[in-house]
Amino acid sequence: MNVRDAELIRGILEEAGLQETEDSRTADVILLVSCAVREHAETRVLGRLTQLASLRKKAGGPSCICLCGCVAREHGDDLLDRFPGLDLVVGPDCYRDLPGLIRSGTREAVAQSRREHYENVPSVGRAFPRAFVTVMRGCDNYCAYCIVPLVRGRERSRSFSMILAEVEELRERGFGEVALLGQNVNSYRYRGTGFPRLLDSVAERAGRMWVRFVTSHPKDFSQNLVEVIAARPNVCNQVHLPVQSGSSEILRRMGRGYTREDYLSKVRMLRRAVPDVVISTDMMAGFPGETEEDFRSSVTLLEEVAFDYAFLFRYSERKGTRACGMENAVPEEERLGRLHVLQEVQRGITLRRSRRLVGGHRKVLVTGEGKMPGQRIGRTEGNRVVVLEEPSLDPGSFAEVRITGADGWTHMGSLERVCDR
Repeated sequence: MNVRDAELIRGILEEAGLQETEDSRTADVILLVSCAVREHAETRVLGRLTQLASLRKKAGGPSCICLCGCVAREHGDDLLDRFPGLDLVVGPDCYRDLPGLIRSGTREAVAQSRREHYENVPSVGRAFPRAFVTVMRGCDNYCAYCIVPLVRGRERSRSFSMILAEVEELRERGFGEVALLGQNVNSYRYRGTGFPRLLDSVAERAGRMWVRFVTSHPKDFSQNLVEVIAARPNVCNQVHLPVQSGSSEILRRMGRGYTREDYLSKVRMLRRAVPDVVISTDMMAGFPGETEEDFRSSVTLLEEVAFDYAFLFRYSERKGTRACGMENAVPEEERLGRLHVLQEVQRGITLRRSRRLVGGHRKVLVTGEGKMPGQRIGRTEGNRVVVLEEPSLDPGSFAEVRITGADGWTHMGSLERVCDR
């Protein structure tokens, strides 16, 4: 979603006559797009601001440093007081103001929430052949730990027809994949149209483009949606379904709206309809009140579901959320210890599931160059990374490959044939 924000910012600034440079030392304007979901991400971007301030002291340094995104919305004017080298603080719904703010030369924070969809903004992406289309912004769930509703605002869904038009344009431009984005795509609703119908229509308009979506809230993950995934060949057999905890009691304290058994039931429903589906998740360790028994429930859920991949984090307090200040906080050292246990368990599961692919064939979308000369990187329908020693393959091409090895989420492959689009 930050990548998508950066695409919008590029489009707005280039339309206003600014030109992007690859070298921060020659830039007149430097913009950082920030995420506030977890403490680590916020700490990193604030540390980067401190580093950039040193450029202001050098001759020919940037005339404007701007912090954009969720951290800007979270802290607003306070950031100008804390960082003397910072000029502009611009929230995620205020990017249209950027050209005027930059040219004004004033220090200012514009971070309020608006009902902004950025329709008709000529976004500039760098991720060919993979594209992002935002279908809804904001969130109404107010999970106890989550700052998203505070920094991204309430849910608002984009026009059904505008989304389809954007997908058609990407298809005509030769993109190989489109990912539908939203804090909770399952909440999409525009004039009576829900997400399953939207996904079905996008798949039809996408032609041979692959279609993904992120993120799904388990409480809203429906049978109708599963039926679309199973029925449409170009909807990728890959679902990111954040569980957050394996304990029903902790899920209740989080305000997630489902139990452990509810979640497992939806996983079974999905795997019955789409047997080869790749499922990933988010899970945190050390939420306030998490007992050793609750934590073991998370470990056993990882093992029972056998996720292909999991994003694992220790719980971090986010000011303004219900969980911040909850009783029975888990000590930081214990949070980290539990996180390391989850990471070790999932590392083994991911490796076992990845090695099952070795010797088999997969279709991949070539996305770009690898780290070593002559290498190409591709993604399978299940979003697995495949490294190919095939310098002749162009980004955007599809190829059938044989998987020759697996090292966690990264796979090695050999080209069998180039596929028609």
